[in-house]
Amino acid sequence: MNIKLKLSTNQDAQTIKNLWSLYQHDVSEFDGAVPNQHGIFSDDEKITTLEKHLDSLNPWWSDPVSLFPYLIVVDDSPAGFNLIAAKARLPKEIQADFVVHEFFVLHAYRGSSVAEQAAIEGFEQHKGKWEIVTYPSHLRAIKFWRRVVGRYTSMQFTEEELDHPWGRRVSFRFDNSK
Repeated sequence: MNIKLKLSTNQDAQTIKNLWSLYQHDVSEFDGAVPNQHGIFSDDEKITTLEKHLDSLNPWWSDPVSLFPYLIVVDDSPAGFNLIAAKARLPKEIQADFVVHEFFVLHAYRGSSVAEQAAIEGFEQHKGKWEIVTYPSHLRAIKFWRRVVGRYTSMQFTEEELDHPWGRRVSFRFDNSK
């Protein structure tokens, strides 16, 4: 299996956008989101089409200094995404240089090495203080990040449940700049 983490461009942005609804559906199990009256995972009832909703992702391809939309590719097929944001795009309360803003791997690739390799390649592309957060009820993600971050950092990380700018979360923090 050939696994690559590819920095997405305007030319292939649509691939991540096409996967976005699948990600939102997965996350709805933990954030309680339900689609609006038009079937779109959006709080805005004026968003009536998926195309309009996906326009909200456009900043990921307009700020190459602070936003890094990586496409996860397995054997030349899209397998998910790893959206990494830098400090300039984060709330000031988040004391990290980088965060895994959104991370998604298709069900067909879960349980293989795809997600772990994509996460580690993302860490390797950006050196500094990292934070990854997930929902306290998302036990699969907590177990995944604990394992991946633990292996990557030789267990040199912190994990805590806290009130975060994005709500109640489990936070994993480490520094790979050393």
